[in-house]
Amino acid sequence: MDVVRFADAPFYTAPDHEAVEARRLQGGEASSADFALVGYSTFPASARVPMGAGPIGKVYVVTQGTLTIEQADGERHVLSQWDSIFIAADESRAVVNEGSEPAAMIVVTPPPQH
Repeated sequence: MDVVRFADAPFYTAPDHEAVEARRLQGGEASSADFALVGYSTFPASARVPMGAGPIGKVYVVTQGTLTIEQADGERHVLSQWDSIFIAADESRAVVNEGSEPAAMIVVTPPPQH
């Protein structure tokens, strides 16, 4: 078993997420979990991750505040605490904190292929 205390969870930077503070909770550099990467991302007020797509699917679970997920076609999904969304591989999305308070989410992805 690998226990990762939040205070000890390593920080990491995701591409184009400059305003976002991210920690690895499980997998990768945090633990030997080999089936998923679990991260925790905090978005300050007005933070925006630009439209983009990644090669792997992911699940977002909002744990604090409200985050808006924008699709490439303009559709918007406003997620509040404990709402979640699955984003398929290669599906474009932007993530925006339109509020005046910080927001946070858990991110779950498969590990990168070796």
